[in-house]
Amino acid sequence: MAASLGADVTVTDLEELQDLLKLNIETNKHLLTGSIQAKVLKWGEDVTAFLPPPDYILMADCIYYEESLEPLLKTLKDLSGPDTCIICCYEQRTMGKNPEIERKYFELLQMDFELEEIPLEQHDEEYRSEDILILNIRRKKQET
Repeated sequence: MAASLGADVTVTDLEELQDLLKLNIETNKHLLTGSIQAKVLKWGEDVTAFLPPPDYILMADCIYYEESLEPLLKTLKDLSGPDTCIICCYEQRTMGKNPEIERKYFELLQMDFELEEIPLEQHDEEYRSEDILILNIRRKKQET
């Protein structure tokens, strides 16, 4: 958890998963030196309660459901500022519609964001895997 490094962290998920988030926070509070809170965030809805833009947005396994792509992208645009670093980790899935969903997500993402894939050799040695990708994502610079 990033809060273990002294950061102020907000973890988010849907309403029905808040109890699990709070249990995880309580279970790990002895490891924390920063602050951490759980909040409901439904993609595509108002993010005013989360502003100003955070320094970092960490995403894990969020690219899987076609109907959620546009709300997710709207939320990323609304939440991120020019200095926000978005780190996206996901498992590349090859079955069913997954490759098509991933392709569409990255096509839409690149309209407003620049992305850089972190090379496998820079992943943690113990947890790296050929089908786990980590991306560094930033808002495109606004032309003046």
